[in-house]
Amino acid sequence: MKKVFIDSDIILDIATGREPFFIDSTAVLSLIENGYAIGVISANSITNIYYILRKISTSEKAKKFIKTILKCISIISVEHQDIQNALESKFKDFEDGVQHFCAKRNRCDYIVTRHVKDYVFSDVEVIEPKEFILLFKR
Repeated sequence: MKKVFIDSDIILDIATGREPFFIDSTAVLSLIENGYAIGVISANSITNIYYILRKISTSEKAKKFIKTILKCISIISVEHQDIQNALESKFKDFEDGVQHFCAKRNRCDYIVTRHVKDYVFSDVEVIEPKEFILLFKR
């Protein structure tokens, strides 16, 4: 079974109903929820998602949403070496570098994101939600 790192943009698409991305992002989560893949997200992504959702809604609604997604997605830690690797990497965005090194250390097969171009230096295959969905329609 494939292990996939879910970038926070996918989760935020679902939480905010962001169009036109909501349908594909929801389908990604549905595939994971139905056991077609193992989904993971970094601990720092969860705190960032909470922060954003709390700003646009309430703390309680943000927590409720996070509790819901954690029923099918596991949290992986951010370790000292992930930070060190990101600082020394060619990633333009530090956070993307951290995400990449967390995914790599956890042996993820894919990083699913709408921002593929941000992961140009990734050793882990990076795909958009539509590509991920198509993996299961073959």
